Amino acid sequence: MIKGGYHLARVKPTIDVLGNVAYDAGDVLFDWYKFEIPRGSCALKTLNVIHPGTNGAARTGTDIELIFATSVDGIAPPSLGDPDDAITTIAATACKNHIIGHKYLDADVMENSDEFGSYNIWTNTAGTSTSHYEINTVLEGDPTYAGTTSGYQTIWIAAIAVGTNDFGTDVALNQAGHQAISTTPVDLIVTGTDADDVFAVGDELISFVAADGSSPKLIGTVTSIPDADSIVVDAVAEAFNHTTEICFRRPLTFNLGFEY
Repeated sequence: MIKGGYHLARVKPTIDVLGNVAYDAGDVLFDWYKFEIPRGSCALKTLNVIHPGTNGAARTGTDIELIFATSVDGIAPPSLGDPDDAITTIAATACKNHIIGHKYLDADVMENSDEFGSYNIWTNTAGTSTSHYEINTVLEGDPTYAGTTSGYQTIWIAAIAVGTNDFGTDVALNQAGHQAISTTPVDLIVTGTDADDVFAVGDELISFVAADGSSPKLIGTVTSIPDADSIVVDAVAEAFNHTTEICFRRPLTFNLGFEY
C-alpha cells in the first residue's frame, strides 16, 4: 500500500442499457462498476467529473448520488437494477451491507460554466466556499476479491439520478445499407448533431434506437473524426441499423483523488 502518498483513479462506468433516454429522479444512473486502487484505507480527497451535455450542447447539470461499495465474503454487491429503473426495496436491502461510502454531487455548485460547449467539468472545489465541498470520505475495499491485481483492492461505484440526466446525442447513422460487423476500422457516416461537436478520439460508442433507447449494439472506439458527418472507429462489434442513434458507452468520467 501507499503511505503518505496519492493516487488518481480514472473511472468510466459503462451504460449498456437505455443510454440515450432521460432519467427520472430516483432512477439508477449506472449499476455497480468495479475499479482498483492501491490497497489500504485511504481518503477520497478530490472528485472531478467530465459530464457530457445533450445533443452536443452543455446543459444545466442535474444532481447525482454516488455510492461506493465493497465485496462481502468474496461476493460482489448485488445489482441495484437497470439504468432508468427505480431501485426496488429488495435490491436496496440486498446491497446494504456492501456500502462503504456515499457522496451527493450538487451540480449547481460543482459544475463550471459552459465554456467547453458540449460538456461540463464538475469539481468538488467549485464555488466561492471550497470548504463546503470537501470530500474526506474514508474508503477501504477488498484486496482478496477474485481477479484483483496484486497490491490493489477492488471497490465498486454506482450512481442514482437526482434529476433528468440525458446522455442522448442526436448523432444518427446515415447509411441506407446499415452497418455490418467489422474487425477492421470503419468510417461511419452520420447525420444530425455534428459528430465533431460530440465525440473525441478514445470515446467508446454504442448505438440505440433513437425513440426509446432499445436494441443496444456495441460499436467500438473512436480513432478519428474527419469531419462533422464522419466517425472512424477501430471496429464494429455488433451490426446496427440506419437512423439508430450513436451514443457514448461511457458517458461519465470520474477522476477520483485518493490520499493514503
